[in-house]
Amino acid sequence: MRIFHSIRFRIVATILLFGFVLIVLNSGITFFVMGKGMTGLIKNLLATEVEYFEYRYSQDPTTALPYSKYMQVFKGIGQLPDRFKDPVRDLGDGVYSFHEPGRKRPVHIAVMELSDTVERYYMVFHGRQFMEENNPIRPRQMLLVSLIVLLIPGLILGIFTARAILAPMVRLMEKIRALNPEDLPSNLSDKTDANEIGVLTTTLEQTMARIRTFIDREKEFTRDASHELRTPLTIVKGAVEIMETQPEVETNGLIKRPLARIKRSVFQMENTIETFLWLAREDVDPTGHCRVGAVVNRAVDGNRHILQGKAVEIALVVDEAVALKVKEEILYIVVSNLIKNAFSYTRKGKVTIIVDPDFLEVSDTGMGIHGGRIETVTKAHVKGEASSGFGLGLNIVERLCTRFGWEIDITSPPGEGTRVRILYKKNK
Repeated sequence: MRIFHSIRFRIVATILLFGFVLIVLNSGITFFVMGKGMTGLIKNLLATEVEYFEYRYSQDPTTALPYSKYMQVFKGIGQLPDRFKDPVRDLGDGVYSFHEPGRKRPVHIAVMELSDTVERYYMVFHGRQFMEENNPIRPRQMLLVSLIVLLIPGLILGIFTARAILAPMVRLMEKIRALNPEDLPSNLSDKTDANEIGVLTTTLEQTMARIRTFIDREKEFTRDASHELRTPLTIVKGAVEIMETQPEVETNGLIKRPLARIKRSVFQMENTIETFLWLAREDVDPTGHCRVGAVVNRAVDGNRHILQGKAVEIALVVDEAVALKVKEEILYIVVSNLIKNAFSYTRKGKVTIIVDPDFLEVSDTGMGIHGGRIETVTKAHVKGEASSGFGLGLNIVERLCTRFGWEIDITSPPGEGTRVRILYKKNK
């Protein structure tokens, strides 16, 4: 499971994101209020300086112009820096603030009109220099320090919160991971908490009770069905063997051919039943070892009757040394289904069977598979128009391949037949 998809990561990320947004909003509001307050403070400071200077000037016209580190007075608009001239040209007596293009902090200027002179006096306050020298931490630095100082505790809080919230879920996951499908527990916890985890546990217990009932019912059905199917098959098989020993059967083709078909069908049904029973049980892992070439030859002989009356050539390219770790009966089901399909859907042409150290391939020059069905041919009960079966052959093949870790690749170019390849390299 990727860390980004885990609930623990999402809880921690949500807490950190909430803290980040909260810090940014709080800092923005603080800086906005501080900026407004600082602007008002500077305006009051300028107004006080103007009032004091005008008072002293009224008492003594020779009073020197105010001058300080952050404040400068210009007599007449001609002495002002060029960037201030246009904004203040039409301003009357008073204190003003305006923003210059490309600058964040406003410019504060007081305009003074004295009674005995035509020239106006302009008192400029250097707010940028004042803020930089009297505020050791700038807004960006303050925001960064706030994020570092507050998000680290937020990260720690998020980790502990996620651990506390997910602890019951983790315990529940461990119990579910250790479950055995053959022995589902009746309860998952000795004590059910009155919270969401408790509700989830109760729901799982109820669902497992239903699953347990279903499994028991399926086991009974599998046991009874296998017994009821094998019994008549054994009887039919025994009857066929007895009839084959009769002298008249050997000379009477009308009896010999149907008996051969019955015998083949009984054999195929026995293998199919055994395969289905094996697929239905998870704990059964039949071990075995067989030569693929021998199984292919046997499957070809067992389905050769399908080609009677057809102009179809069989080409075998078999590496006799190839062997797989699988029971011969299981591999026969896979190979026989593929060969049976190739023989059934090829009216003329060629069926090629290749046994390679890495794959088994069955290809034909038959009618092929319609483009719209190529993705669904391995699903149950999906079959071709000319099929007389139930559409389970390729579905069984795919399920067996999945069970053994094989890969199945089906291609069917329009008008060029079908090629089915089983890649079994990992199972050698």
